[in-house]
Amino acid sequence: NLQHLRINAIPASPANQGCTVPPWRTTMGGIVGTMPCCSPSEDQFNEMKATSRDDAEDLDDAQDQERFNMFKGAQRRKGIAAESVNTKDIKDYVKPVYPKANKDAKNRIRNVLRNNPKMQVLLGHLDDSAMENIVDAFKDCDASAGDLVIEQGNVGECLYIIDSGQVDIFVARPGPDGKLPADKGAKVLTCGADSLFGELALLYSSPRAATVSVSSEKCRLWKLDREPFKMMIMQKSQFQQEKYEGWLTEVDIFKSLNHYELSRLSDLLSSTLFDEGEEIVRQGEHGDKFYVLEDGCCNAYIKGHDGEKLVKEYSEQGEYFGEIALLKDEPRKATVRAVGEGATVLSISKEDFTTVLGPIQDILRRRIDAYPQYAELLK
Repeated sequence: NLQHLRINAIPASPANQGCTVPPWRTTMGGIVGTMPCCSPSEDQFNEMKATSRDDAEDLDDAQDQERFNMFKGAQRRKGIAAESVNTKDIKDYVKPVYPKANKDAKNRIRNVLRNNPKMQVLLGHLDDSAMENIVDAFKDCDASAGDLVIEQGNVGECLYIIDSGQVDIFVARPGPDGKLPADKGAKVLTCGADSLFGELALLYSSPRAATVSVSSEKCRLWKLDREPFKMMIMQKSQFQQEKYEGWLTEVDIFKSLNHYELSRLSDLLSSTLFDEGEEIVRQGEHGDKFYVLEDGCCNAYIKGHDGEKLVKEYSEQGEYFGEIALLKDEPRKATVRAVGEGATVLSISKEDFTTVLGPIQDILRRRIDAYPQYAELLK
């Protein structure tokens, strides 16, 4: 509903191009996006000047200097991934818990976050416990008719969900002279209960792209500030990384990896819970992930002309599967399903598997022949 506002909030300009920091991985490989970093250095500007003069000798010095001053002076939005946070501060951070006046507030907030496509980019990787912490951090906020909840141009620091009431959204666009009008601009949208807006502020300390004004007599909102959101996401990531680094060192095939490689691996792993009977991989499909059993049990089956046969049982933490399709670039050789009370598995993408697990690929290849073949099961 506010996608067009999101686009307007990220103008295409020289300041939004060039130098970037790596994509921010919230936890377990959940990538939020590529965030602009600092402005180019003085040496970079001098190099740009030299290149420009070679390509456009007809520019005089005044024009050239003015052009590069524009690049140098342009300020890039500061992504939260670029904000320095002490590791100890993250570990010691106390999660806020705010009371909610509405008895069904937590369920409604949770549903809005789970069902909003934009929020899935930010929160889709979180388990129930982490999501509960995010919901607890929302606090009640009351407003009256005419109040400006968000004002275009102000730096955003929070996200809102409407509990009750309505708001109107206005966007002021520059006139022919390039200047913004004195008023709020044109109304582009009206939002009611369970609407979400302002989510860009959770990622960037950037100016708001629109003005949001209360249009009903009263309006109650739930507000989530960027600071607790950022700290809880980082805290979750740190906890998971320490947890996985701990038991991954005991997995036989990972013992040859050094601390740095294990740290990278634990950061890239994504955890998924599968219910009993649910397929984790399917025979014949293209393989794009490598799996490590974290908890529970699962079985591998091979289907042939005489039906489906059980070929392997996985019940020990650290057992792995799915590597054959990645190493040989072939379809899956078996179907793996969760059994018993289900299974929690960690997965890593094919690209990251190749990059991070390069040192152990020879070991994995040598062990492929140990897998039972369908023909052998019929003997």
